Amino acid sequence: MTTGSKRIRLSKSKIAAFEHCPRRLWLQVHRREAGHFDADTLARFKFGHDVGRRATFAMPNGILVHAKPDIQAALDHTAELMACGPRQPIFEATFQHDGVLVRVDILEPDSFGAWRAIEVKASSRVRTYQLADIATQIWVMQGCGVTITQAVIRHLVSPIAWRRPDIEALRFQDTDVTKAMRRYVATRESATAAARITAQGPEVMSEMGVHCRRPFSCEFQDHCAATFAFPLLQGVL
Repeated sequence: MTTGSKRIRLSKSKIAAFEHCPRRLWLQVHRREAGHFDADTLARFKFGHDVGRRATFAMPNGILVHAKPDIQAALDHTAELMACGPRQPIFEATFQHDGVLVRVDILEPDSFGAWRAIEVKASSRVRTYQLADIATQIWVMQGCGVTITQAVIRHLVSPIAWRRPDIEALRFQDTDVTKAMRRYVATRESATAAARITAQGPEVMSEMGVHCRRPFSCEFQDHCAATFAFPLLQGVL
């Protein structure tokens, strides 16, 4: 199945899916209904959302950008907020460049007339794939003419029992990843091009392995297990 000449809009999460496993991206685009998240993964998602809300509540003077009635409204609202003063922190600032859409957790004005990009994570330390995540955002914003002076991952101070977390007790610390993620920014154009070719091309057939569960569980594990087991069973019969 292909999309012909139709241009697929990518996002930070879709590029991350491609870098995790090209087949995962293809399935997200063409077989979305085949995905299934287990209860643990859904609980982690909820925890991550709660952590994000907690981080923004700690900045009471920020303005939230809503994607209503559609994503174009978010793009327009972001542009208006950045063009007008006084400048305030923006939550879910939305940008699009070269067919890639991103929504930034926190965009905070700095003292130089530019901006700090803050990505909120529910982990207690910075992980490698998170650098690629924020690099995609920086690349898109730079493509839109936005000057970013610092890239920050705001994460938890210490590990927490995420199944029954005390959200009000969460504490954060910032890790400056500006230098660390620069090499990832340099790869974003090629990663985007490769992801788009994959998404618009024929079905990707990738064998299963440890990447199906690390660094996080893939929603297409059951689908892939059935897909790759079927020809094996036929061969045995």
